Amino acid sequence: MAGKPTDHMKNISDILVLFVDDESDTINGLKRFFRTAPFRTEFAGSGAEAMQMIERNPADILVTDVLMPGMSGIELAKRAKSRQPGMLCMLVTGSNNMDEIVRSSKTANIFNYLSKPVDPVSFRQNIEHAVSLCCSA
Repeated sequence: MAGKPTDHMKNISDILVLFVDDESDTINGLKRFFRTAPFRTEFAGSGAEAMQMIERNPADILVTDVLMPGMSGIELAKRAKSRQPGMLCMLVTGSNNMDEIVRSSKTANIFNYLSKPVDPVSFRQNIEHAVSLCCSA
């Protein structure tokens, strides 16, 4: 795992986590799952939509599906990190070939990789860990 938190620490209520997935059912599930989260959340259905959101309101953490039409999650992570180098990026994939995903995303400086189907407890812990890295003690 690589990556580092943003240069200045924030309160948890100021942290913005952007979730990106082309599957509307997944986005709706994430909205329900994180509706009471102490951090801010935004949701995008494509890499292009996510980049527009990042341009308007930079995210602290990007959690994106790898395989999406148009812009892949790997390409999205690379573009997002070029705009905001301190952003933590997490890739979620249903691919059985994690080694290939890791190899192809090396230049994106990915913080963490998660396999689908995700275990809800583990998924929440991974997100909370990334959030804690962006927060003040």
